Amino acid sequence: MSSKRRALTLSIGLTAVVYLAGVLLADRHAVLAAFGRLHPATVLGIFLLSLLNYLLRFWRWHCYIAVLGHRLPRWRHLLYYLAGFTLTVTPGKAGEAVRSLYLFPCGVPYSQSLAALLVERLLDVLAMGLLALLILLVRPDYAWPVIGAWGLALGLIGLVTRPGLPERLQAWRRGHRFSHHVGRLGRLFGATAVLLRPGLLLFGLALGVLGWGLEGLAVYWSAREMGVPVTLAAAIGVYAIAVLAGALSFLPGGLGGTEMVMGGLLIAFGADGATAVAITLLCRLATLWFAVALGGVAVAVLGLSGQAPPETERPVVPVD
Repeated sequence: MSSKRRALTLSIGLTAVVYLAGVLLADRHAVLAAFGRLHPATVLGIFLLSLLNYLLRFWRWHCYIAVLGHRLPRWRHLLYYLAGFTLTVTPGKAGEAVRSLYLFPCGVPYSQSLAALLVERLLDVLAMGLLALLILLVRPDYAWPVIGAWGLALGLIGLVTRPGLPERLQAWRRGHRFSHHVGRLGRLFGATAVLLRPGLLLFGLALGVLGWGLEGLAVYWSAREMGVPVTLAAAIGVYAIAVLAGALSFLPGGLGGTEMVMGGLLIAFGADGATAVAITLLCRLATLWFAVALGGVAVAVLGLSGQAPPETERPVVPVD
C-alpha cells in the first residue's frame, strides 16, 4: 500500500474512532433520533450545496491557471481539481498539491500550480475570517481564531507580494549553494504575486465567501430542521469559526478540533448534546468526506481514461 493510501486509511480510521466516541458519549439513540428528524430532501440538498461550493472553487482555480497562461479542457481540468481532494485530510490541505502532478504533463510548471494552491488557501482563510465575523456579534470571545487566521494570511500575502521579491531571489541565487531551490522559490512567488493582484484577489475572495457561505447555509438548514433556534448569520459564523479553529490546530483536515468547536457552539445556541453531534457529523460528512469520496471517483475516472494517478515515489509537494 502506498504512503498516500496509508495516510488516507489512517485518517479514516481516526475519524471513525472520533465520531463513534462522540455518538456514544452523546447517547447513540438520541443522535439517531435527531437524524430521524431530517427529511431525505434536506440531506440531498445539503450535499448539493457542498457540490456547488466545490464547483465555485474550481471556477476560481480554473481562472487562476488560465491567468498564468494555460488553457485546459474544462472537464478534464475538473477531474484534476477533484482528484486533489483525495488528500484533503492533511495539515493545511497540503496534500491537494497532488494536482500539480496531473497538471505538469499539460505544461503547467509546478511553481505555478503550487502558487495557485497557496493563493487558494490564503483566500479561503480570509473568506472564513469574514464569515466568522457574523458570530462575533453574539460571541466576541471567539475573536482569537479570526485574529490569528487573518494575521497569518495577511502576513503571508504581504510577504509574497513584496515589490521586486521574485527578482531579488533570482538575483540572490547566483553563486549560492542553494541557488536551484532559491530560483524555484522566486518563480513560485512571482506566480503568486500575479494571482494576488487587486482584481483577482477580490474575485477569488468573493467566490470563497460565496462557496464557504453555502456550507454555513447547510449548517443552518440542518439545525433548523432538527429544532435548534439558530439564525442564518449565527449558523454561518459557527461553521466558519469551527473550520478556522480546526485549521489553526494544524491537524489533518482539522479532525477533532473542528468537530469539538462546532458542537460546543451549537450547544451554546440551544442544541442538546445529541443534536449538536448529529449536526456536526452531517456537516463534516457533507463537506470533508464527500470531497474525499469525489476525489476518489475522479482518480478512478482518470485512471480508466489512461491518466494514471501520481506515482507514489514522487514528492507530495513538488517544485520545478
